[in-house]
Amino acid sequence: MVLSIVFLGIVVGYVAQTVFRPEVSDQIEINLQQQGDNLQELAKQGEWLQLWWAIPKSQLWRFESTGSFVLALLTGSCWLVFTLQALQVGSLRDPRIWLALAGVALGVLSIWPNSFFSLWQEELWGLRQSRSLIPGLRFFVIGVGLREEFSKLLCLLPLMPLLLRMRSELTALLISGCVGIGFALAENAGYFARSGGSDAMGRYLTANPAHLTLTALTGLAVYRGIRSPRDWAMQAVAIFGVMVFAHGLYDAFIVLPALAEYSLLGSIVFILVVYQFFRELREARIRRPEIVSLTANFLCGVSLVTAATFVYLSATVGCATAFDVLAQGVLGLAVMVYLFLREMPETLVSV
Repeated sequence: MVLSIVFLGIVVGYVAQTVFRPEVSDQIEINLQQQGDNLQELAKQGEWLQLWWAIPKSQLWRFESTGSFVLALLTGSCWLVFTLQALQVGSLRDPRIWLALAGVALGVLSIWPNSFFSLWQEELWGLRQSRSLIPGLRFFVIGVGLREEFSKLLCLLPLMPLLLRMRSELTALLISGCVGIGFALAENAGYFARSGGSDAMGRYLTANPAHLTLTALTGLAVYRGIRSPRDWAMQAVAIFGVMVFAHGLYDAFIVLPALAEYSLLGSIVFILVVYQFFRELREARIRRPEIVSLTANFLCGVSLVTAATFVYLSATVGCATAFDVLAQGVLGLAVMVYLFLREMPETLVSV
């Protein structure tokens, strides 16, 4: 199955190289700079209400590049299908399907408060990106980690009454994760538009599951905290703080030069979060035979994203460059693929 999908992607990629025209992305950077300047000017003037309503229009650039948006939609859809299977949805009439779709939509919407909090923190807290160690850590933990996790949690809360009525930790875990999928979808659309899709594989195996698992664990903790305040309220607050710290630390190890030689620790942070997610998932799921395993679902997603990325890159930069970009990416992400295969509830890998 995996080889067939990849082979088909290669064939379509060669066709795309001769048929499709590259998209011009220079205008995206120009528009982004202009919109960013306008928003920063409103923040400096303290026009917070006007800033709030100006943000949605400023984010439309993420979806203006058709190819990048389709690629981001595919990566998000693959994780959504994985999540729906993990939810053990029985039929199309299962209300959890609509909850999952609502979660994804709310996750996309969470880009709005996240952008607002970014400007709020920059203007009132003085949090700006720095390549120095201490200011950099402060920016990524208190800035990026806090605002992104808080924004996703804020948009998850409207679904919490329904999750509480269902009285299912599995549902609470995975519907919360769908909010993370939505946030990653919107974020990826922007990244792919600016990079031409070259980082699609990397973000499919890192950013998407990172947002999914971080939000899932936070949502499950909040669910438990509301259901049993005496036992879980303080733990929910603590888990949210841990997720914020893990998120910020993971980004810091990628970006900060002072931490470059310790970048492996960033991967360890990511692995620990994913491990805890799968631990909760295994305990909450009912063991039963399945026609298609979660492992097969995941491998299908990996191969689809690989093939789609090759097609898109072939259409924009040519097949030769597409091969080079994907070869580097696939080799570098082999450890991530192994990690997911190792932690799946019905793993094919035992070492």
